[in-house]
Amino acid sequence: MSQQNTDKQQASSLVLAAIAKALKPIARLLLHYGIGYPQLIALLKHLYVDVAEEELNTPVKRISDSRITLLTGVHRKDVARLRNVSPEEQGELTKSFLGDASSDSTASLGARLVAEWLANPRFLEGGIDGNPPAPLAIRTTENADHPDFQELVEKICKKDMRARSVLDEWLRLEIVSITGEYLTLNTEAFAPTKGLDEKAYFFGRNIQDHLEAGASNLRGTTAPFFDRSVFYDRLSLQSLDELTALSKKGASALLTQINSRAHSLQERDNPPALASGSSPELASGRAPDASSKTKSQEQFRFNLGIFNYHTASEQQAETSSDD
Repeated sequence: MSQQNTDKQQASSLVLAAIAKALKPIARLLLHYGIGYPQLIALLKHLYVDVAEEELNTPVKRISDSRITLLTGVHRKDVARLRNVSPEEQGELTKSFLGDASSDSTASLGARLVAEWLANPRFLEGGIDGNPPAPLAIRTTENADHPDFQELVEKICKKDMRARSVLDEWLRLEIVSITGEYLTLNTEAFAPTKGLDEKAYFFGRNIQDHLEAGASNLRGTTAPFFDRSVFYDRLSLQSLDELTALSKKGASALLTQINSRAHSLQERDNPPALASGSSPELASGRAPDASSKTKSQEQFRFNLGIFNYHTASEQQAETSSDD
């Protein structure tokens, strides 16, 4: 056996061991919601074929079914079936496997509204950058100096969403509270304690981006993404509580700072002269189809994630690290 094949097998073993760790909480989550092995296998077949097409199709040549079978191990009949479904069937597959796009859109909208409230000086105390979010009037007021909730919603959604509909949902999720005639933002938003749609959306988006960064680092084909953590074991409950509080405070401060700066940069990158003739997606921070843009005009998305986790510690030789 050649050295190249040996190295490849060792690399595959290392990656599979890492994937096993990553998938264990996924298996636990699937079992919790009654999603069995056959459903997961059907989803994996769909994803293997989809990713193979994304990676290997070119504008001038479409990858063959046989090559996808060779690369993925998915049976050729399954490959052909998944690649040749009608648009209606593809829509049902996407909805079944990848979730309802309308739910994702609603959750994403909530995140953009919260980000706007936390970053736009118009909606901050005293109209000063860096200040806490100001209470917003529930109803439209004639006082131009005091913003209202409808103004916030229309800033992001234009006329596509009624402010009352957003407010009712936010009250249900406890993202806002009412004091007199004003709404106060829960400053820990957007981390809903209720609403499976919202929690599932952010779980999928954030885990996907974290895995994309880590997978890119493992492949080593581009400059590495920043991906580090601090971990300790053999801690008392008191110490754990202190570290959890410190993590929450520090992470919230950093995310608020990044959100404020990102908002300013997005406003700079999409000046009113451009946004006035653009679609609502552009005005709300969604990039239009990159195929219609030159490289210098291409827009990108950015996701910064911070997490902490704790569980009962197993005795291990390695007890601390900053990695």
